[in-house]
Amino acid sequence: MTHQTITLHLDGITAGDYLAWVRDPEPPASELRAVALEADPLGDTVVATLAWAGVAPAPHVAAAAAGLPLSADVSAVTATARSPVRADLPLAA
Repeated sequence: MTHQTITLHLDGITAGDYLAWVRDPEPPASELRAVALEADPLGDTVVATLAWAGVAPAPHVAAAAAGLPLSADVSAVTATARSPVRADLPLAA
């Protein structure tokens, strides 16, 4: 499973309005397993932490899959992804 953090930077709309009026509360089915959102309702950023069954897609694809479309009010999208380390693999010598 891969964890990905996406940050949407908004311009012209508050995070609260974006989540209330633009966000799709029932995103399309995909390899996405979990979505957690953080936002100050009067702020200009929305942070989504996503859990993927496989490899995380590109940020714009991931945002759409999570129900966060890149409307005209989204000025930028940044993302980081990390895969958990498997504990059953031997360490290199």
